[in-house]
Amino acid sequence: METDLLTAFADPEKLKDFTTTQRLWAGLVTTILGMGITFVVLVVLQFVTGLFERLSGTEKKQPTSPPTPAPAVEKTDEKPASRTDDELVPVISASVAMMLETSAGNIVIRDIRKVEDTSPTWKRAGIVEQMQNRF
Repeated sequence: METDLLTAFADPEKLKDFTTTQRLWAGLVTTILGMGITFVVLVVLQFVTGLFERLSGTEKKQPTSPPTPAPAVEKTDEKPASRTDDELVPVISASVAMMLETSAGNIVIRDIRKVEDTSPTWKRAGIVEQMQNRF
C-alpha cells in the first residue's frame, strides 16, 4: 500500500479514483509517517545539543567549598539603609495619586523598601531595548 501511496501522490489524478476508506488510510499513513519523522529528528537534535554542552564545558559545576566573604570596607559617603531620600516620598506619592486618580493628600506612605531585581539579564536587556524603541 505504501508504494501505491507514493505513486498516487506523484499523480494527483489517481487520488480521485480512491475510495473513502483508501483516502482515510492514506491520510493516516501520511500523518503517522510525518509525526514519526518529526519525533526522530527532535530526539536527534536533543542528543546533538547535549553533546555540544558536554564539548563546550558549560555544565553546572558543584561548588567544592563555600565562598569566603570579602572583608568589609567602611564607606563614609553613603547614607544608612533605613534612611530614605527627602525627594523619594513625594515622588512616589504623586505617582501613586496620579495612577489612582486621587489627590496626594489622600495617600499615606508608611514604608518604602527597595525590592531586589531577580529577573534574568536577558529580560532586563529586552525591557531596556523596548523602552528605547518607543522614543
